[in-house]
Amino acid sequence: MTVVIMPSFDSASKIALRFSYHSHIKHWKDTMKHSISRRNVVKGAAWATPMVVASASVPAFASSLCTPGITLDVPTNTTTNGDSVTHTFTAGNIEVMTFTLLGGAGGTYQGNARDGHGGSGALVTGTLDLNPTDEVTFIIAGGGGPYNNTPSTPGKGWADGGSHSEAIMDENEYTKRYKEHSSKSLINELYGPTGGGASAILLNGTPIAIAGGGGGAGARQISRTSWNKEFYGPQPESFKGLKFNTGDMASGGSGGRVGERGGSYQETYLFFPGPALNMNGGLGGGNGQGGAGAPAGSLSDPKSNSAISFEGSQERYLFSQNVAGNAGADATLTKNSQGNNGGQGGAGVVGIGMAITWYRTSDLNQCSILHGSTGGGGYGGGGSASVTTAAGYGADQSYASVTGWVDGNYIEGGYWSPVGSAAFSGAGGGGGSYVDTSRVYDSNITTGSNIGKPGMRVNGAATAVVCRNFTADKKTK
Repeated sequence: MTVVIMPSFDSASKIALRFSYHSHIKHWKDTMKHSISRRNVVKGAAWATPMVVASASVPAFASSLCTPGITLDVPTNTTTNGDSVTHTFTAGNIEVMTFTLLGGAGGTYQGNARDGHGGSGALVTGTLDLNPTDEVTFIIAGGGGPYNNTPSTPGKGWADGGSHSEAIMDENEYTKRYKEHSSKSLINELYGPTGGGASAILLNGTPIAIAGGGGGAGARQISRTSWNKEFYGPQPESFKGLKFNTGDMASGGSGGRVGERGGSYQETYLFFPGPALNMNGGLGGGNGQGGAGAPAGSLSDPKSNSAISFEGSQERYLFSQNVAGNAGADATLTKNSQGNNGGQGGAGVVGIGMAITWYRTSDLNQCSILHGSTGGGGYGGGGSASVTTAAGYGADQSYASVTGWVDGNYIEGGYWSPVGSAAFSGAGGGGGSYVDTSRVYDSNITTGSNIGKPGMRVNGAATAVVCRNFTADKKTK
């Protein structure tokens, strides 16, 4: 999906714009006898550009024969895989360009929780004087990928959003141990949303405007014992699985001059009030510095409810982690030793929670693997989120099974308790933004309105309105 932010004008606004235009024409005719600099007079053309407030200054064409208000054909990024789109042109008869630039949004969570949208990209606006030989390049970023069961590529751009590592279930020492006592099909490995890429405008190869990408939203991964009537008979009223409440998911930090911090949030058990899992968001990048990764979260008050236990026993093995996020990369306006500008969002970290009931291969074994949400790219990438995991069992519940599976043979009886594992991620921080104020004037950096949407990518965008000197074309013929 592609979102392009354009203004909407009511009738009164349109009349005001027409009045402003004709007022500028009269003012131009009255002042042509005076010496007026391009920089001062160009501000009057700003009304013709989306997202730029009308100015009462003298129009740009007052100091030249260029024709204002011409919309440049900047391509729309319609990619669905996170790729960026690049458009380059030589200025030629374009003397002045007023632009808007929007970074890619972060990916969004979709699942059993409220909210959890990806952060919006930064919105950068400004005006630029051009010489005939100037080469202008637009880099229009891709949006971050959504929550998924496969790695989502980040949004690409001048700086990419943070990436995920490959699947670890076949490599990790803990998951290998899990599979020795269970089946691979019971391992759930999921990936949090990724950050959006940074859009940019380059003048003769050097960035003059960078719009940071939004951070990926938070994510959750829950695995638990459910009642199996075939194995255990009719479900009693006393059975309480390790379910979680449906709460508010963390949203990604938006891009900005300094990107916003990603959201932090908390998860609590539905039937076991007291214990809570806490996840933190990555910090935003800015001023060329990457944002710090989120500090590690925690399981708070683990012993506040005796009906649930997070400690292993002779019957079961429990494993959990609190993993801090990764920092976003610093950015440079010139290429670094790796041949890029840096500024990538912080990469996702991986957290594992698992519960193993010895000598059982049913759903009395649970494993949750979550790759945490990543930061947005920019002039300083946003930090990635922390991942908090837990594994526990219903300590006050014990049920007899009709059949059990021990050492390859079915037997009668056997007592068991429900177990559960879970892994949760905070949200990624937004990427930083930049304007070269020695070349760009009337500039502004703010937060865009292209927040992430479930199940899709929300790409960056750009517009440009120019003043062309058609007389210069005739002179060269």
